Amino acid sequence: MIITDNLTTNKNLLFYNGSIITMETGTPSVEAVYVENGIIQATGDFKEISQAIHPNTKKIDLDGQTLLPGFIDSHTHPVLSTFMHGVVDLSGFTHRTKGELWKHFEESVSKYKPGDWILCSGFDQVLIPELEPPDINYLDSIAPNNPVLISSHSLHSFWVNSMAFKETGVNRETLNPSASSYYEKDENGNLTGYIVEQEAFNPFKKAVIQSLGNEILKEKSVEVLEDYAKNGYSTIISMGITTSDKNVIRLYKHLSSGKPSFIDQLLTVFRILPKRKPMVRNFVFVRYDSPHLLPISVDNGDDFFKILGIKFWYDGSPYTGSMYLESPYLNSDLTNNKLHLPYNHSGESLISQKELESSIIKYQNAGWQIAIHSQGDIAIKEILESFNKVTNHKEIADYRHRLEHCLLLQEESIQLMANLNIHPSFHINHLYYYGEALKEKIIGKERTHQLLPIKKADDHSLIYSLHADQPMFPSEPLNLLHIAVNRRTKEGKVIGAQNAISVKKGLKALTINAAWQIKMEDKIGSIKKGKYADFVILNQNPFTIPTSEIRNIKVLQTIVNGKTTYIEHSLE
Repeated sequence: MIITDNLTTNKNLLFYNGSIITMETGTPSVEAVYVENGIIQATGDFKEISQAIHPNTKKIDLDGQTLLPGFIDSHTHPVLSTFMHGVVDLSGFTHRTKGELWKHFEESVSKYKPGDWILCSGFDQVLIPELEPPDINYLDSIAPNNPVLISSHSLHSFWVNSMAFKETGVNRETLNPSASSYYEKDENGNLTGYIVEQEAFNPFKKAVIQSLGNEILKEKSVEVLEDYAKNGYSTIISMGITTSDKNVIRLYKHLSSGKPSFIDQLLTVFRILPKRKPMVRNFVFVRYDSPHLLPISVDNGDDFFKILGIKFWYDGSPYTGSMYLESPYLNSDLTNNKLHLPYNHSGESLISQKELESSIIKYQNAGWQIAIHSQGDIAIKEILESFNKVTNHKEIADYRHRLEHCLLLQEESIQLMANLNIHPSFHINHLYYYGEALKEKIIGKERTHQLLPIKKADDHSLIYSLHADQPMFPSEPLNLLHIAVNRRTKEGKVIGAQNAISVKKGLKALTINAAWQIKMEDKIGSIKKGKYADFVILNQNPFTIPTSEIRNIKVLQTIVNGKTTYIEHSLE
């Protein structure tokens, strides 16, 4: 039977009678796995192992189910997911027409008390083509007594009403944080309600957090981390945490670390911190504007919680026109009339190469890993030029810097990444949800055919991972695997078949590759003697079912360090 407790008393475990996929090249599958105190002690023949186990070992009959290393979410945002948890859903996944969407919005507003923030997510003019951005006067008329915040699905743009501006103190005299992050104004200098990029969004995030209160945020934080485990993740990489409050880091460290500090244990007794339970591992990259969150040394934390490095944004999103391209966006009704992009618009970098190079030197010399948001082809080229200039043909150290998303990664850039020991994490959901729109309305057929070149990256021996970029999309590893293997859009069209990868390669991207990217490949990411017992149990084997059914596989249980973090049901 599958484990039904949190394993605090049963420390010795024997898994057998199922498909056990190790993700180890030499022994890709075994009959049994034996665990003591959260560490794998033996893998191999069931009879041989069962004769040498401790007398009080709990024998777990998988009953034909599949055991894999726990999945690793290589790029996610638990803080932002907490912020958006339980908000009004305005996404194109839920609503098919603008009428349906705005009806849902208006009905939802009526359920809030005066003064409460109304948070909405998923606004997307690509998935709902006839959708127009909300006018501030419309938002004021529907919610005159509540601050309203609507987030685009890409999380790069936002819309608010007048009361939201009042709550944050932002007004027509407020200076824009930068040329690329601003508060839009009309020809008379009045705020339109449209907000671009994260820096301009920060005052609203702070106001909402203050309004929600610490207790609700702590509860939501735990729920979000539990949801990762529910989807089969044993480890997450929090990519780009930014906050002025170091207690946010303290909370996540408390929830995931191997052992809490004495002070944190006292704070738990007084209910200032939540009670600990088995939880996903959490490795953190702080955002470039929050260097105060970096510890004194890279040698911080433990194998369960650690701050690894720093994240930068070099460009933005293809769905707001802020992705930085070598050749312009298509001129289409969507780009020119809906997204209001100038004709022959190509985007631009959010920081200069000189600024980037200075930051690379600063943080690389201190030993931190560097991750950079990069979608467009010219954005990626310029980033790599900067790394190449900084290294200046010196011996390439094992920093394992990363490029995030990599929508338009050209072959010459792939080769340079290999030379520089820089590796990609692919945002594969672009293909499934937006493939047709990218082809017909945003970047055209030729570039769309080349997007997300995972197979080419594999051919050049890059060690890549896959991610969903939650809360942009739910963190569902089997869905990521499905898209990477099949490369079909939601309309069923194949895009870039030459860059499809095998099930084995996709699973590596979600396990051992992702572990390598955070320098944890000797401890997690595969099932091997001496590694942590981080597992996921599935109801089907991804290798033995049609690839068209991969996303239908169910997660039955997730285990971290030999302890259950999620269980769907038990089999007698």
